[in-house]
Amino acid sequence: MKYLEPSGQEKYAVHFFYQDSLPMTETNELNIFHNSHPIFLDTINKIQFWNQDIEPYKRWAKVLGIKDFPKYLVMDAEGIVLETPYLSRVKEF
Repeated sequence: MKYLEPSGQEKYAVHFFYQDSLPMTETNELNIFHNSHPIFLDTINKIQFWNQDIEPYKRWAKVLGIKDFPKYLVMDAEGIVLETPYLSRVKEF
């Protein structure tokens, strides 16, 4: 879990777990959102994409209890604060 957490207090990490191929439109939209405002750049200091066809990422999803894909996890220093399949929910958060 430490590896997935953001670096620093009051910061966030966004993780996208997916199967098969990386959906480029969604990843582009996430990156555009992240870069759209200085506050997002300051508070979100880690964005990572995890292919479930590759070990150890498959094990990480299993340990985290992720069974359906795609799935976004938003984490702070305390742990998971949001779990959703929708990028729109990540943006709302």
